Amino acid sequence: MSFRRGLLSLLLLLPCLLFAAEDVPVGKLSSVAEPLHYWLAFTLDPAADGYSGETRIRIRLNVAVDHLWLHGRDLDVQKVRVSDSHGKSVSAKYQQRNDDGVALVSFGSMLPPQEIELILSFHAKYNTQLEGVYKVKVGSDPYLITQMEPVSARFAFPGFDEPRFKTPFDITLTVPKAQIALANTRQRDEKVSNDAKWKTLTFATTLPLPTYLVAFAVGPWDVVEGKPIAPNAVRTTALPLRAIASRGNGKRLNYVLEQAPNIIAYYEQYTGQPYPYDKLDLLGAPDFGAGAMENAGLIIFRDTLLLLDQNSPADRYRAAFTVMAHEIAHQWFGDLVTAPWWDDIWLNEAFATWAEGKGTVVLQPEFHGDMEHLEARLGAMRNDSLDSARRIRQPITNQGDIENAFDGITYQKGASVLGMFESWLGPEKFRGGIQNYLGGHKFRSGSSDDVVDAVAAASDQGERLKLAMRSFLDQPGTPRIQTEVSCKDGKAQLKLTQSRYLPLGSKADSNAVWDVPVCLRFGHGDTSATQCVLLDKTEASFPIATGGCPEWILPNANASGYYRFSISPEAFGKLAGHLASLSGPEQLVFADAVSSAFHRGELDVAALLDSLPALAASPVPQVATALLDDVEWIREYLVSESQRARFDARIGAIFLPRLLQLGYARKTGEASNDTALRVRLVKFLALRLHVPEVRAALLAQGRKALALDGGGKAQLAAANADLLASVLGVTVQENGAAAIKAMYAELEINHDATSRYAMLAALGASQDAALAEQALNYALGAGVQLSEMRVLFDAQNHELENRAAFWHWYQVHFDAVLKRTPGFAQVGMPRSVSDGRCSSEAADELDKFFRPHVPQITGGARALAQAQESIGLCRALRTQQKPQVLQQWLDQQGAMK
Repeated sequence: MSFRRGLLSLLLLLPCLLFAAEDVPVGKLSSVAEPLHYWLAFTLDPAADGYSGETRIRIRLNVAVDHLWLHGRDLDVQKVRVSDSHGKSVSAKYQQRNDDGVALVSFGSMLPPQEIELILSFHAKYNTQLEGVYKVKVGSDPYLITQMEPVSARFAFPGFDEPRFKTPFDITLTVPKAQIALANTRQRDEKVSNDAKWKTLTFATTLPLPTYLVAFAVGPWDVVEGKPIAPNAVRTTALPLRAIASRGNGKRLNYVLEQAPNIIAYYEQYTGQPYPYDKLDLLGAPDFGAGAMENAGLIIFRDTLLLLDQNSPADRYRAAFTVMAHEIAHQWFGDLVTAPWWDDIWLNEAFATWAEGKGTVVLQPEFHGDMEHLEARLGAMRNDSLDSARRIRQPITNQGDIENAFDGITYQKGASVLGMFESWLGPEKFRGGIQNYLGGHKFRSGSSDDVVDAVAAASDQGERLKLAMRSFLDQPGTPRIQTEVSCKDGKAQLKLTQSRYLPLGSKADSNAVWDVPVCLRFGHGDTSATQCVLLDKTEASFPIATGGCPEWILPNANASGYYRFSISPEAFGKLAGHLASLSGPEQLVFADAVSSAFHRGELDVAALLDSLPALAASPVPQVATALLDDVEWIREYLVSESQRARFDARIGAIFLPRLLQLGYARKTGEASNDTALRVRLVKFLALRLHVPEVRAALLAQGRKALALDGGGKAQLAAANADLLASVLGVTVQENGAAAIKAMYAELEINHDATSRYAMLAALGASQDAALAEQALNYALGAGVQLSEMRVLFDAQNHELENRAAFWHWYQVHFDAVLKRTPGFAQVGMPRSVSDGRCSSEAADELDKFFRPHVPQITGGARALAQAQESIGLCRALRTQQKPQVLQQWLDQQGAMK
């Protein structure tokens, strides 16, 4: 080889060597290039195994480059061309560089700063894990559905798959002529191919969107036109409304079409901004990994949330409304204004959760949205008490961090913090800040600083408000507020002390300070008054301004604060005596104070159990059943085999009269609280305590529903739809193989998601080892959809008798389970099998198995750490509680008869 030829070869190879040496971006892409507009063209046949596409992107190069980084995952990119600002077109090269879908496009020469067009032609298989473009079958009908959030657009097409890049999209879909196709915007053109087998649909250009909000769907859909949503003082034109379902299910869409206009009008009035997009489509997907997805103009739901009729459980109507309220709220919070990076994803999810709660209380007060949200908040506090808890605004550096961000901290804690500051500032001042934020950032990105600044500017708190909000956004944990009241010469003084709430056994540091808006209720007999203060240091004292020395105190008035409280045993007793004078939310935070004191080791098992009767008497289901998780924990870890029958009998005696009063059937015009309480009590009494009387009543319904007495095929409507999962669970446990055989047959022909969830949960409830293993194997087959699989697994693992066998099966079949678990759901895998583990040996066993698999599991390291920490906390609490205290309590209950 001559020197010149060798030098030339080296020069040609040099760009490749430079690319090889350059680190593949982890986290954010650089800002050297940014997309300005996308043109996406897809050829999609649901009957095929994959599709073809072309992505054309207009890109601004901010500096001179000879390559750029973007995203594309598992795409067969066959041709790449780049056109410069003068129209010169040359070939380029594309290479996926890591498993997260970061790809390199090399131009072959240096391009100066300018606008270019990048065109990539590609093929791809339909995704098998409910991400990107995926296929699902209902009977013999195949459907194509998309799910792009958080980072799955890269499975569908090459592009800049980050939320800060908001651009218009032009979408064209070529599909078989008989198929129906939908996208984010209204269809504006249709052309049929010369052979009349295909049609090409062109859709209107979208407003600026990030890639994760792009959506389309293809299949034999039922499309039901709703009445256009009328103009109002905020929106000047009518808004087209449609609901879409799989073939034959259009008749079940009436409820969502009736409710959507009210939700739209409520948010428009609140935000002062019109609904941003040219239509609203609500689509029920037959298999969908999330509950729903807020794609601009084409919201996709798991179909169980949209398909409703006279046989649907009452809680399905409530869930349909609240999830629809959440996703429609996203059209403003997340779509109109989008978080620039995933560390601010709370701006999407917390705001939508908060708005959903407000809208539900106003538009459907009978659904008691305030109680549902408070119960969810308390659940988030349990995770927030872990040493491994995230912040609301957590730094995001990799894909695992992104997936981990979609949790109760982001949704429920974030929403609760918003509600707390709304209550402190006053609803109208807070609303003014939100309106300014949305108006100032519409069709662009908005950050945490932007929203905090907007709210502060609209209030009279300024920097004080900024510091307070950021104290909750930028550190993990839940404040624990200790109160002490002193009285002298007719004047009362309140001393407040704060620290981080930590359960017994935690290794976290309790020294933390928030700027906490603390609102307290001071009681004088059955009357009370509230007082709010800002606690911005570890300890502070305030004069009580509500008139004299209070007889009792509730340190979280209206349950508006995101904190837990501790009061003296004497104050606890006085507060318990006035429980009936508290609102439902206040009763629930009282119950949480009992539970949190128990988990701190400050309250023994007898004191917690003594709290049950007063709470169980509440008409509010969340209050009446508030301590049942603790009761189940006590039953599993503290109650011995010799004590179990007495324990179950005493606990059953507290709750069974409530159930008998409600009965086993929903009554015409029944209050929603009664329906919800019945569901909770039936599950607890029948499947946890195994109360014979309750099980007999459910078994009678189950035998009719499954036609076990010779009545032909199953008729699930013969059972109370609200109780179907419990009814079938008891029937499986009592009638074994016959019940399971009937359900397998019904699952083959029944495509109603709500009924299927009930049947799969019942299969998981089997306590027969052979039948349970058969059910687990069934869950890995084609007869169970990906989103359904975990329903059976969770039910199986929740049965104490099944756990050892389930764990053995899970280890043997782990690869198959992982293959069927979408990436966004993998973060829950270690926690899902940690139930029932409460010892060092059990923790070691879990770690030994999962540690080698952590690299395979999205977000696996943090998920395993949280599972291990939870096991350690369980062990510490179990060790601290004294067996003789429980025995004394049981003896006292016997003496009281």
